Amino acid sequence: MWILTPLRAHSRVLATAALMLGSAVPSLVAAQSSTPPPASAPAPKQPAQPPAAPAAPAAAKPADLNVKITSLEEWDNAVDSFTNLNALVYNTPSGQDLGGHDVQYYWQQYVFTAATKEKLETLRDKAQKQSVAKDTAGLQKSFEEASAIVTNERAKAFSISTFINAQGPVIYHQYQLAPWLLRATDADRAGINDRVAATYARLSQELEAVMKLPKPDTQAATAQRFYKLIAAPVTFFNTERARLVTAQAEQPNPIPVAARTRGDKPCPAPVPPMKGRDRPALAPDFPSSEAFYPADAKLNDVQGSVTLRVEISETGCVRKAEVKGTSGVARLDESALDLAMAGSYVPAAGAGDKPKDGIMLFRVKFEQPDAFGGSAP
Repeated sequence: MWILTPLRAHSRVLATAALMLGSAVPSLVAAQSSTPPPASAPAPKQPAQPPAAPAAPAAAKPADLNVKITSLEEWDNAVDSFTNLNALVYNTPSGQDLGGHDVQYYWQQYVFTAATKEKLETLRDKAQKQSVAKDTAGLQKSFEEASAIVTNERAKAFSISTFINAQGPVIYHQYQLAPWLLRATDADRAGINDRVAATYARLSQELEAVMKLPKPDTQAATAQRFYKLIAAPVTFFNTERARLVTAQAEQPNPIPVAARTRGDKPCPAPVPPMKGRDRPALAPDFPSSEAFYPADAKLNDVQGSVTLRVEISETGCVRKAEVKGTSGVARLDESALDLAMAGSYVPAAGAGDKPKDGIMLFRVKFEQPDAFGGSAP
């Protein structure tokens, strides 16, 4: 089974994340649980390490989840494939989702259950007798029934994959919020944890609805149903992190921020100053923040702005860059510093418009519009 990796919303629902029988099961989101999910999920612990950056997906059409069985051999192959996949799911460690459950927990409830296996076995015996009796019409009907059953199982497995993957951005935001929540008030922590629990509960409700009527021909629409539910929470987490950064700005022992110096790296060719301008400026070819947007942060819609202080020499060479206003996300801060050190500058103009060194502040924004396709209802 393929498990969705957090992709850009526009491509994630159409990428190679669809269920593919016969494929190995990659590690997912890991402890086994045998207890039913609570009505509203308990606030999960903050992850100790950030989720791994997702791999960029190759462009691909949605996989066809429909199965068409036309012979007893194809029937047996389809069942064997699901049996092997079932074994992989049950024996491959995977991580926990927001409710503390792994993929096996959902598979046990919904996919290729004992009741489904028994139904297929009974139908297979019937089909065997129809084949011996040369009952072509009856055998064809049995093939169609079996095809529908296996197709529904594939659609349910795809939906579970999407359900779990849709929680990835929320988990990623939890990690980014962790250092700020350690210094936050109890009310702030409760607000974040309540939103996480509510998001998980709503996603779980949607999963139950999808499981009642799986639709193998509408993979994109099924995935969007889940991703739309995290749009508003993700926006909330971005806003809350920015608010916590501001609220904690005056606290003692602030969270350390990064800085960079040029060191021994040679400066680019000198740039003439702009006449009459007594402060350095960004050069016209200064790079866009888009090129420095960390892939994992972008794919999980982690947004923020970083205020930088840079020291520019009389030749337009950046000597030092430091974060004066953090985004609250170390990855974004580091990327902003990378941009600052890579950018070109125009030096300040002193007396007689001679170039001189100087200091300037500017802000780097990392943001993207409507990453998850709109707000949740």
